[in-house]
Formats: sequence, structure tokens, C-alpha cells
Amino acid sequence: MAGQAPETTAAPTTTAPRSFSGELTSTDGYRYRITLDVGDRLAAASADECATTAPPAGQAHVRVTLTVANLDTTRPAPSPPLRIELAAGGSPRPVLVRDPGGTCTFTPRVSSLGAGESVAYRGTTPAVASDAAPGSAGAVEVNVSETRFSLSAPVP
Repeated sequence: MAGQAPETTAAPTTTAPRSFSGELTSTDGYRYRITLDVGDRLAAASADECATTAPPAGQAHVRVTLTVANLDTTRPAPSPPLRIELAAGGSPRPVLVRDPGGTCTFTPRVSSLGAGESVAYRGTTPAVASDAAPGSAGAVEVNVSETRFSLSAPVP
């Protein structure tokens, strides 16, 4: 039709994960850097990201990666007692990440971290509304039970 602009369809875009980090000193004096990467909303997660089911229509999972690094380069450190959850009004819901043994958990741990070593846990949040404005679908929170350490990242 004359005078009508052609219709275009934009391909989905993927943005780099947003990264949030903080340093933790345990009650035993061990030092860690804890980093939380929060990605885009996903219509489907890969098999290694601990999504137990596909999200319902109108909802999506959000990809997360939790990395824990032992900042001491001369001695090993025990794994800190972490908990990762989605706070979105009401009670927090577990964010499942895969531990090195293949188990999906919201309290990931390894036996210890070698000097200067790090471990990454990948997973996804419980389903959130696909059309929720950025930041309005809650926040992914990482807490360490023995300390007052808390790291929070808004859901994009």
C-alpha cells in the first residue's frame, strides 16, 4: 500500500548479565568475593540451569550465576553457608542453582575452596511475570547465615 511503512519484526536481543558483588569476611577470618550475575528473562532454560518446569504462559525464568571466590591466595577456605532466594513480596522463594555434584539447591556448598580458587553455580529463578517492569518482579538475594552479609540484585 502506498504511504504505509513496511512492517518490521525485531529479533530478540540478549544483553550482558548485570553483575553485583561484595566481599565477605567470615567469623573465622576467611575472606571471599561473592558475585551474582543476573541475566535476561528466559522463555525456557537449558537443562543445566535447574529449571524444574517450563514457565507458565506469560511468565519467564531469569538466568543467574553465583560465584564464590576465596580471596586468600595462601590457604584453602571452607565454603561459606550461602542461601540464594527470590524476594518478591510475601515469603522468599528458593532460586535453584546446580552444585558441582549436579544437585539443584538454593544452599550451594563445596567441601572447600583452594587458595585463590572460585566456584560458580548456575541456575534460574522461579517464574516471574514476563511483562513486569524492570525491578518490579523482585530481587535475587544471597545471604550468608553466619554473618550479616547480604547481596541483592533486582530482576531485570
